[in-house]
Amino acid sequence: MELLGHSLSHYNGKKELDRKLVILHLANSIELILKDLVLDSGESIYKNPKETITIQGCLSALEKHEIEVPFLNKVELLIDERNALQHRFGSPNELTSIFYMNIAQEFFKQVLKKHYGQEYDEIISQFAEEQDLAVYNLSNPSNDQELEKLLELAKIHPLGALLSAWSYFEKATEAFMSEAGLDFGRRRPFMMELTRGRLAHYGITLPEQLLLKIQTMRHIRNMSAHGRSEPTKEEVVETIETIEELERYLQSLDKDEISERARPDKEEYEERQREYLKEREALKDRRQRMMEFDQIDD
Repeated sequence: MELLGHSLSHYNGKKELDRKLVILHLANSIELILKDLVLDSGESIYKNPKETITIQGCLSALEKHEIEVPFLNKVELLIDERNALQHRFGSPNELTSIFYMNIAQEFFKQVLKKHYGQEYDEIISQFAEEQDLAVYNLSNPSNDQELEKLLELAKIHPLGALLSAWSYFEKATEAFMSEAGLDFGRRRPFMMELTRGRLAHYGITLPEQLLLKIQTMRHIRNMSAHGRSEPTKEEVVETIETIEELERYLQSLDKDEISERARPDKEEYEERQREYLKEREALKDRRQRMMEFDQIDD
């Protein structure tokens, strides 16, 4: 946990070396807690008197005892990233640091709760500087007041602030779709449905100027998320302002009226689902009978 605390300090740093140390500390902290889980299972972590098992050795030992490792594929990617950094010159980009920091946070939350009966927030506060935690927590807004705090984060981490704002946008629009009764079927993301005019049928038609702002916001996010450009502080501010404007628009809509308009489509979808499940069950029965006939013939 001490290494995880150090990783938060470097996460808030601005140098290339900080990004490299974030990866190294995160990977090493995960490796240490996995070794502790191996010890708890009754296995030794030593291959010989002078050498402990590798991370792969840990994973194999835990698998043998049916101890599940959360985010296993992403943990393995983090370990590979660490190993590569140890043998090459250079540092990961900021997007990589953000990705692995978020994964590590979720990993420790689950492991500490499940295997140690501890709450992550209580433990990490003992090993990380209060200021480092405060800055990191800015990247997880849960309401519009906390969304405003991303403006402070943008001064340190424009990319992190932008991605956090987008995450908030996705959660807010998903909540709206659910409250308005539009969460049925395999619907495309809200942004795609909105920009292609597919929600107009339910009475959701954005002002043209707001729609243009949202399309610009989407372009900035996509360019940043795929490492093609770094967002500026001004672009982060514009993104947050656009999200707030969209929230105000959605709040002005009558969700009950939207839900009523969507009711026929929802009922039609649910009926198709029931028919599909009936057909699938019938097919399953036919296959079962055919297998039984084959066994009789044998």
